[in-house]
Amino acid sequence: MVDRLTGKPVFLDISDLPMKKGVVTNRNKFILGPSGSGKSFFTNHMVRQYWEQGTHILLVDTGNSYKGLCDLIRQKTNGDDGVYFTYQENDPISFNPFFTEDYRYDIEKRDSIKTLILTLWKREDEPPRRSEEVALSNAVSLYIEKIKKNRKIKPNFNSFYDFVRKDYRKVLADKNVREKDFDVDGFLNVLEPYYKNGEYGYLLNSDKELDLLNKRFIVFELDIVKDNPILFPVVTIIIMETFINKMRRLQGIRKMILIEEAWL
Repeated sequence: MVDRLTGKPVFLDISDLPMKKGVVTNRNKFILGPSGSGKSFFTNHMVRQYWEQGTHILLVDTGNSYKGLCDLIRQKTNGDDGVYFTYQENDPISFNPFFTEDYRYDIEKRDSIKTLILTLWKREDEPPRRSEEVALSNAVSLYIEKIKKNRKIKPNFNSFYDFVRKDYRKVLADKNVREKDFDVDGFLNVLEPYYKNGEYGYLLNSDKELDLLNKRFIVFELDIVKDNPILFPVVTIIIMETFINKMRRLQGIRKMILIEEAWL
């Protein structure tokens, strides 16, 4: 909505009444206005105030509207905060969803890893069979047990791939799991592009060892990847896992997820 007299965007906080009535505990905001009316300028100002008050902020952006603010926060915190994810030809976007600083892998974390691998493994029109889901769940659980026992193993997709190719293959053989129930060679073949020198080997093997749980200002800039059928689903899963992890573990701390240029 736009003020007819000023042409400025209208800011709507729709949560006051429901919160006063005890219906909801979260605030929800919409900032609506035409191009050039000041939406991003206002939002930058608002978001900085929230950050100054200790809020954890996760931004999903297209158009680099928050690069300057992220740089400012990084400078202000001497690099301790202000994380900016974007895709460039010489520096493609990369993550490590297998890494946690405290080696804590609760049910939600394990499920997010399984969901991510399923997204890479299966097409939308190819739902996994129950036996495949069980095999994958066991693979993730056994892999996590191994890296927790042996801290010399670097948690990432590469080491998970190696684990399935060697250790888990033996587990399946010992359990007499039939190929039709879980085709380990087919599984590895489909996922090979995300392994080491594969086409997308960079995507899930970031060496930055960056745990986003305690980073208070994170920007995912999706302008280039939003139309990529491979990168976009992976990035969106990581975005949601990052925010859900904050919701789950940072009790009593205000969290905000902000979607710029909402895609309707």
